[in-house]
Amino acid sequence: MDQTSDILALLRRLPGWEDRPVEIEPAITVLASPSWRGVDGAPFIARDTETGDSVFVKRLHEDTGFYIDPVQAFAAAKQAGDVGVGPRVLLSDPDARVLITEHLGEGWRVAGLEHAADPGFVGRVLETRARFSQAASLAPRADAFAEIESLHTRLVSEGAATPPDMGWLCDTLMLAAERATGTDEAPVAIHGDGNLSNVLFHSSGEIRLVDFDRAGMASPCEEIGTALVEMCAFEAGARAAFLRCAAKAWNLPAEDEVFDRVRLYGIADDLRWAMIAMLMAHLSPRRIEHEFYKFGLWRHVRARASLRDPRFGEKLRICA
Repeated sequence: MDQTSDILALLRRLPGWEDRPVEIEPAITVLASPSWRGVDGAPFIARDTETGDSVFVKRLHEDTGFYIDPVQAFAAAKQAGDVGVGPRVLLSDPDARVLITEHLGEGWRVAGLEHAADPGFVGRVLETRARFSQAASLAPRADAFAEIESLHTRLVSEGAATPPDMGWLCDTLMLAAERATGTDEAPVAIHGDGNLSNVLFHSSGEIRLVDFDRAGMASPCEEIGTALVEMCAFEAGARAAFLRCAAKAWNLPAEDEVFDRVRLYGIADDLRWAMIAMLMAHLSPRRIEHEFYKFGLWRHVRARASLRDPRFGEKLRICA
């Protein structure tokens, strides 16, 4: 049974769709570079050819198994839909790696970097992420620094191609891990992926988050850091956004020490995604059609620029 037939069989389990005339087509163009868009799961639109009713279908690829847990991802998506932060989940089957949700079609668009230039838009995205953190309760997940250690170990054991300074970046960032994680902040539910292609916005200004594949209970600083590192090209802009709205949204002190932890998580997220992409470039059967390594190299370059900044070294010395 091909992929479309498999999805149709699952769609027939959805109440009201048991015998509808259905066509299934790709929802978006999948890009691994410059944006990791639609890479983790094949995205489809299933449409009733008579009424025009439609649903969104996502099937997680098998090669994402080392960094995505379908059970956790779909549970997070369900909670997000229930509280109005994400699309409503209509059916999920973790064994089949398929999630079916409402289709946010007319009036909805995918966010891009150009929208991050609008402070009001950045604020709405952060507030939406905070709403999820306050409303959901998920299974714990490894923090960014623990993931970096395990991903680096796997990169080495698999013999995957990486830039020559990858080990140095890991060692340097891990020196700062205690500063980022050694706090009394209670874990909260986080979306866990700041990529702007995971943000949909309506012409009315409403925001929805999609792709909860990296969700789990973790530090609020990790959620803020992963979002700001994508939306703010420079540290000054990230700091301004944190002080303007993120600290209040997560009930955190608007202090430099807290922002420093947020920033460290953002750098860690860059390095983590560099490693994930480089492992995909080495292991995935889709590496011929998608520029996994190119995306990984971009995230690696951004992490390296942050870690080689003299101000980062000064923060390490103060911390030590």
